[in-house]
Amino acid sequence: MTQALLEAVLFAAQQEAQRQQLSITVTVVDTGGHVRALVRHEGCSYFALESSRLKAVTASQLRLPSHVVGELGQKFPALQASFATNPAISGLPGGFPLVWQNAVIGGVGIAGGNFEQDQAIGAACAAAIAQPTENGSAVQ
Repeated sequence: MTQALLEAVLFAAQQEAQRQQLSITVTVVDTGGHVRALVRHEGCSYFALESSRLKAVTASQLRLPSHVVGELGQKFPALQASFATNPAISGLPGGFPLVWQNAVIGGVGIAGGNFEQDQAIGAACAAAIAQPTENGSAVQ
């Protein structure tokens, strides 16, 4: 994951959080689940730090948005039981895999708003690196 991709993800989070007038915590992890970037806005809850990390790790490792993981757990009790044995899995909305050139390169997790707000900001982050820039090329 390049610095430019990290910056694009963080910029998208900042823009959407400002638009929604929210204090959030953003965590970006690589494919190994290791933190590559973390931004915590002043006034954001202490609990958002770990929640954003878990959402990012879940999205990166399972290659699914964290809310989809939560929905799957609700549909399949045996799967939910297996999730319960691993405290690193979060089914809360706000985590998205980061896809670059058709490959998952990490994950982003957002915490600090309500579920819908976290999910909207996370989706904006994932879309920021999936779309071409104004000159037609993708973020490098």
